[in-house]
Amino acid sequence: MSHNSISADGTWHPRSDRKANIVWMAVVWAAILSGFGLDMTRYMAETPAPPLILHFHGAVYVVWLVLVSTQIFLVEAGHVALHKQLGWAVAILSAAMVPLGVIAALVDQARQVTHPDYAPQFLSLEFEDMVGFSIFIIAGLLRRRDPAAHKRLMILSAVSLTDAGFGRLWSNGVKTVFPGPLGWWLEYYWGIALLLIAMAVWDLWRRRRIHPTVLFGAAVLWSGEIIAMILNFSPWWRTSMVALVKAWNFAG
Repeated sequence: MSHNSISADGTWHPRSDRKANIVWMAVVWAAILSGFGLDMTRYMAETPAPPLILHFHGAVYVVWLVLVSTQIFLVEAGHVALHKQLGWAVAILSAAMVPLGVIAALVDQARQVTHPDYAPQFLSLEFEDMVGFSIFIIAGLLRRRDPAAHKRLMILSAVSLTDAGFGRLWSNGVKTVFPGPLGWWLEYYWGIALLLIAMAVWDLWRRRRIHPTVLFGAAVLWSGEIIAMILNFSPWWRTSMVALVKAWNFAG
């Protein structure tokens, strides 16, 4: 075990995680840019054109990713004070992303009501994203005085939203659809599973034990994914989501 990885009182030294955090964020960026990049031609060619709120939601998400990435590099460069000041901007933007994400999901489903592949039950995945993201952001703020835990929680908040990128990578790259709930889980969540495993392996390699925050993240993400998977294949959930989208259309 590295003497730079753990202190005498048993706490985890965050310095040895800095390079790893850059790698995790690089994977997040790669998943989002490649996944949406492969899907961009189809998206922009849609008729009628996607609503502006979907463009706005995407832009806000990119700004959030830029801010979180900047936070990582500020710590790497030793600008801890600036990191703390910018942290509140990340917190405020994170709070705005949750209702914005829910509204964008409902708008996206509402515009597809007449499409042959209309599947409002898919909202289970999008709602799960917002719940997991909220849990990690709140936990990250509460643990901001514990750098090792705080950094992992912020990385996990970014990881929790990568299913959209990994799912597009699968559908546009692998293009293999496996039937049933497990096939659905694999298509959208394979990348998140690999990232969680990589984070756990890193901890085991550096300290011979997994940081509790990574275990917490795996519990939150995998339990949420299982619930989303079950709901997506539940008739009563689809009926409920059809009614929700109808109500949204009526209200709008």
